[in-house]
Amino acid sequence: MSSLIINHKKNRRLWKRFGIMPWAVLLILCSGVAGWETAGGQETPLPSFGSGTIKVRLYTDYFCSPCRDMEPDLEPLLLDLVKGGTIHLTFIDVPASQHTASQHTTLYTRYFLSALAEKKDFDSALHTRRVLFEAAGKRVVDKNQLVNLIAEKGIGLKPVDLNPVFILWNRYLQEDQIRSTPSCVIVHGDLKETHVGGLEVIKALEILRDNFGKTPAGSSRDGKAANGKKNKDSSSPSLDKKGE
Repeated sequence: MSSLIINHKKNRRLWKRFGIMPWAVLLILCSGVAGWETAGGQETPLPSFGSGTIKVRLYTDYFCSPCRDMEPDLEPLLLDLVKGGTIHLTFIDVPASQHTASQHTTLYTRYFLSALAEKKDFDSALHTRRVLFEAAGKRVVDKNQLVNLIAEKGIGLKPVDLNPVFILWNRYLQEDQIRSTPSCVIVHGDLKETHVGGLEVIKALEILRDNFGKTPAGSSRDGKAANGKKNKDSSSPSLDKKGE
């Protein structure tokens, strides 16, 4: 714990500048405030899905309007990429102070991970994210109201040890140098790219789907292909397949 506090002091100016607080330190600061529960010996509900070789880390904040706005377009893309075996996706919740008080994001993240501990499958994870984004849009910050809303949506919760998840997220935050949400980091072999902003994140994932995707039957990609729309100002990242 002492090393984490020292690290917090060394990087305080950086966090203030970019509005992002590393999660491992946030857990220490909020552990007595947000009502965190742990369950020793419980399986850690790491929010990672998919068997693909391309790693995708998605950084969002439930109280971030651009994050919430991109969700309807994001979900079908993630379904195609994860269920098609194209990517290995990790959700990372980031408390960005410019959007809301960090304890509110912390509370929401607690219930997202607790829901995964109860039922860890990709469809359930997307459903839980959808419910939490909707609640954040309505500014539901009371713990009891949030729990009731989650229960009404048929989402179960299970106490779980959250420390390993926050430590892992903190490492990713520092490695990827995340400064704002939404952000998406794509790692393919030795190549690593960061995309910032809803439009850029969606565009990057569409390129992955179109160039590397193995589309499940009846997926959203069929409708996209029929539509045939492309961004006129889009530039192809280096993850594009070339010479084919």
